[in-house]
Amino acid sequence: MQDTLTSLQLIVDSGLFILIWLVQLIIYPSFRYIEEKVFLAWHSRYTVLIGLVVTPLMLLQAGGEAVHFWQQDLRWQRIAIISGIWIATFILSVPCHKRLHEAGKDLPIIDRLVLTNWIRTLLWSILFLETVFTTGIIKT
Repeated sequence: MQDTLTSLQLIVDSGLFILIWLVQLIIYPSFRYIEEKVFLAWHSRYTVLIGLVVTPLMLLQAGGEAVHFWQQDLRWQRIAIISGIWIATFILSVPCHKRLHEAGKDLPIIDRLVLTNWIRTLLWSILFLETVFTTGIIKT
């Protein structure tokens, strides 16, 4: 069971690490270049599709920690980082996306989204590195 959890953790953390860097460096900045007349339709489609990718990964990540918690393997550092990611997602990112969905293309909101997303980018990067080092893929 432990090997399966470790493999799942590595896959999920790697996927979210890659995804957040794509979002941070390519996807969110590209919002600035989408024509205003198609922005709302494009953004609506984007949020639905990205949700289909991100939501299961985030739930698997949290679920993996719940299993460890249930097994009395309390990994407080990971729990704190994942909690920070969820808080940043629902307090910072989701409201920006809701405002873009309501207002359409709005450069100050896009800039806020890009700026505040650095929090999630940093946290998911730290979590990925923690996984890489604790699973023994990279030995220190």
